[in-house]
Amino acid sequence: MTYRVISVLVLLIFSWSGINAQGYRKLIKKGDRFYQKGYFDEAAAQYEQANSIIGGNAAVDYRLGMAYLEGSFKHKAVSYLKKVFEEFPEYNPDLEFYLAQAYQFSNNFEKALDHYMAFRPKAYDKFIIDQNIKQCNMGIEYVNNPKDVNITNLGAIVNSESHDYAPLITADESTLIFTSRRKGSTGNQLAADNNYYEDIYISRKRNGAWTPPEKLGENINTPFHDAAIAFAPDGKQVLIYYSVGNGDIFVSNFDGNNWSKPEPLNANINSKYRELSASLTADGNKLYFSSDRPGGFGGLDIYISELQDDGTWGPAVNAGPKINTKEDEDAPFIHPEDNMLYFSSRGHFGMGGYDIFRSPSIKGKWGRPRNLGFPINTARDEIYFVIGASNKIGYYATAKSDGHGGNDIYSIAMDKRDYVNLQKTKAIEVEESNEPEIDLKIEKNSKAPLIIFSGKVIDANTNEPVKAKLVLSDNSRNLVVAVKYTDSKNGTFELQIPSDRNFGLTVEKDGYLFHSRNFKRTALSSNKDVNTTIRLKPADVGSRVILKNIFFDSGKSEIKPESISELDRIYELLNRTPNLRVQINGHTDNVGEANYNKALSRKRAKAVERYLISYGIEPGRLSSKGFGEEKPLVSNDDEIGGREINRRTEIEIIGN
Repeated sequence: MTYRVISVLVLLIFSWSGINAQGYRKLIKKGDRFYQKGYFDEAAAQYEQANSIIGGNAAVDYRLGMAYLEGSFKHKAVSYLKKVFEEFPEYNPDLEFYLAQAYQFSNNFEKALDHYMAFRPKAYDKFIIDQNIKQCNMGIEYVNNPKDVNITNLGAIVNSESHDYAPLITADESTLIFTSRRKGSTGNQLAADNNYYEDIYISRKRNGAWTPPEKLGENINTPFHDAAIAFAPDGKQVLIYYSVGNGDIFVSNFDGNNWSKPEPLNANINSKYRELSASLTADGNKLYFSSDRPGGFGGLDIYISELQDDGTWGPAVNAGPKINTKEDEDAPFIHPEDNMLYFSSRGHFGMGGYDIFRSPSIKGKWGRPRNLGFPINTARDEIYFVIGASNKIGYYATAKSDGHGGNDIYSIAMDKRDYVNLQKTKAIEVEESNEPEIDLKIEKNSKAPLIIFSGKVIDANTNEPVKAKLVLSDNSRNLVVAVKYTDSKNGTFELQIPSDRNFGLTVEKDGYLFHSRNFKRTALSSNKDVNTTIRLKPADVGSRVILKNIFFDSGKSEIKPESISELDRIYELLNRTPNLRVQINGHTDNVGEANYNKALSRKRAKAVERYLISYGIEPGRLSSKGFGEEKPLVSNDDEIGGREINRRTEIEIIGN
């Protein structure tokens, strides 16, 4: 990451001597060597030992915080980086950014948001900060509306003091295969990071309990890294990742007694690029896998191959833009009924790192991916999720404070509302399930009067009510403070809005342009309750919407940070509808020279276009144009209700 540049640290001059001081220095030097090689968990262990000998050294606290931030236990970084920041805020120019990340990884999204906003003015790359701000907003939304799940460590029988991860399960959940770096691995050799090489283990459920794991078989594990990546639902076939070339997929079959020697899949699957993970359908006729081969949407993409009549795998087909983004999509898992795809993504916005998503198959097409929510997903990487045919219990691996060491395997008793309806004819019901609402929290000491903003949302063409999503944001903090939905029958809604801040409201619905509205502090404090009808325009060519929450300083074209929430809404509109092409239009009032106004409006529209491109929207889907004072909506005779309205930015659909 741009800001995570390993800083050259100078240890404080030691004025003491003796064995403790020598051991202290040796531990720090050993930690530094691990850190420089990228073995962050091991570096943290050395720094912790040094801290137990002599505490209070800011240089060691900083090292320890950074090692945790880069390693498996990211949430542990907060206390150390906070301590350094409070005592020596100028210790590193990017220290506040790292502290914000540490808060984010500990799921304290509001604290993280405060520090990101404070750091943003001096950030070299504001796009990275804005991405993290968006993730924190999503984190707040999901933490305030946690899923009703029960996440349980599988216990010391399955998990070890080392890393255990990548669980695979049969459809009946009777057999578990996973990868481990525990003591006793084949060859009994330590890798450079001081952990044993990977081996593949198997455990079976007997009387409701998992049996002690055993190595999968003589033909499977080697003295080097071996990782299981897919388990056939019937338990008779396993796919294995071997580091051949850049990484290839091998297959081994079970004859009832032994696992066969793994053989590589054909050239339609394995390429000279990376193939990292895979999943098989219950009938064994379809393979989902991840690869970073050319021709995808960017990074790792998920591909699908079907078994041919001759028993070989056919050409790999990209899963398409609903699933894949310009970032990484990995760890596909296809439900045994072949009607729901689970996968991990960095590109579909979540709370940070990889989040787990699911997408239903609807009449042969992928539906909109849905985040599995908190606490399944957090700001850390959540990856390699699998679930049994019953949809009641899922499995994944992560590093938690209650773990036995490193990553552990956990089971997840799923939220009953998320059980997959296995009747494919009803799959559309899964796609349209509600997302969580957020209630606005009013500070106890706030004396600002509340404005009741109510009304209904209708289709601009048919006047029929629309079930839409209302997102209220505090523009000063770029914080989503409320999420509501209109009544599904009559489209009505009601929001309470404090009158002491600058709020932005968007009204959204798939297939429509969103509606944008701004509530200024001065206007709110002088207004009474508001009741209105919002007319959502279908996303047809020629439709336009004014962006009421895109802000610029007078005479300037740099987007102000209060605009981030609105920019998120534009991004989400474009991300939901990958064929949509839009033009950003800039307009001014008639104050000043006409040519200057036109140039300024063009620069402002271009700034919005560039920002969306930096978010990952393809440049070919965007254009911008400045109209200056040519197209006023109302008379420029006065400021309020006149020139203020004419100074605007809007988006117009030019293709779909």
